[in-house]
Amino acid sequence: QLAPALFVDPATSLAECVRLMRSRHVSCLLVGERGDPAIATRTDILYALALAGAGPDAPVGPLARKPLIAVEAHAVLFQALVRMTRHRVERVVVREEGRILGTLGLTEVLSHYSSHSHLIGMRLERAESIEEIAEAGRGLTELVATLHAQGAKMSYLMELVSALNSRLMARVFEQLLPRELHSKVCLLVLGSEGRSEQLLKTDQDNALILADDLDWPGLEDFAAQFSAALAQLGYPPCPGKVMVNNPKWRLPQRAWRERLIRAADDYDSNAMLELAITVDARPIAGNAGLFEPVAEQIHSLGRNDALMRQFAAPALNFHTPLTLFGKVKTDEHGLDIKKGGIFPIVQGLRALALKSGIAETNSFRRAELLVDAGVLHPSDASDVQQALSVFMRLRLGDQLRRLRQGQAIDNHIDVRALRTLDRELLRDALRIVNQFKDSLSERFKLSGL
Repeated sequence: QLAPALFVDPATSLAECVRLMRSRHVSCLLVGERGDPAIATRTDILYALALAGAGPDAPVGPLARKPLIAVEAHAVLFQALVRMTRHRVERVVVREEGRILGTLGLTEVLSHYSSHSHLIGMRLERAESIEEIAEAGRGLTELVATLHAQGAKMSYLMELVSALNSRLMARVFEQLLPRELHSKVCLLVLGSEGRSEQLLKTDQDNALILADDLDWPGLEDFAAQFSAALAQLGYPPCPGKVMVNNPKWRLPQRAWRERLIRAADDYDSNAMLELAITVDARPIAGNAGLFEPVAEQIHSLGRNDALMRQFAAPALNFHTPLTLFGKVKTDEHGLDIKKGGIFPIVQGLRALALKSGIAETNSFRRAELLVDAGVLHPSDASDVQQALSVFMRLRLGDQLRRLRQGQAIDNHIDVRALRTLDRELLRDALRIVNQFKDSLSERFKLSGL
């Protein structure tokens, strides 16, 4: 149930605000014009009165904060939880066609999910050492297991976990990098974390953009400490060394742009892999403005038809594990669901998005924006999204089972252990992969490669 939206003038006194909140049983006020208000919470007002020396006659206006974090009335409750986690707030406003209907608090949302994601977020904010950050992040796998068992939609679950993962890495960055250098460095996450699709802790994939005028002798030591700290927090080193402790992945802004210019003429398979990783880059800490010219350079590559043909080709590299009669094929290790299902969809959407000038990195939202751009038919985009969700749900279920049994996790699933319904969903999803591959082959003219 929504709390009523209570509007007040910025000149309203703090004493009057407290009286209004008590009489109307609300924990926040919307301050200013109805079309574009700011928000002041009970905590903000009480802090000002008790600790900041504000008098009861002081106006509420200077305490109110913008922008409002909002969700649409038709959104599912889980989206509200994701937004609160990502923006580190405990209350959002609910809108319908631009009109504010009321406010929704974290307590109400959590009562539906029994989720302790807010506790992880709060502990991360309060952490003052790498050890405290590690302690705050210990509950991530348990959170994923709980929400997976409750049937949370995969795209929302990934977004929530990504918000927490990103905040955890950002806190490590903030702890280790001297504050005066935060404007000179931008931390990027790449790969699945860049796409907001990481669920369990996997290999580190990250990079740094440095201001061109940065001259800091401590850079190498910082990078080594950062990579070591993430390993301490449960993120193993990347086998391909795509990490900030590798000089190749920490470059000045100008060097990043020059590297991407060279990428336009480099069709080597390793160059294509590195480009794919870079296309999914997302800034999470430091000066995000350093990323903007690099992002522009990345998206300019989509206009190079010869490059895009080579870039899309890896989506067809792995055989779809279906027999001639449409049955699922496995080997002694089970079914590699990443090669057989996830990668072709992710790479295909990545290529289509880059060619279409779409900056979004998340696969599910890429599909939606490709519909808006007229590149994908709505039903095809929906099929691809559903197939990707099936693959990720089945992989996560198998990985959580292995963790409970003390086994190492990978991208294989035991098809024999699946319920009949899940086997049917898997088979249907793999058929969609084949159809998607055919459309990619036609669009990028890949049959001759």
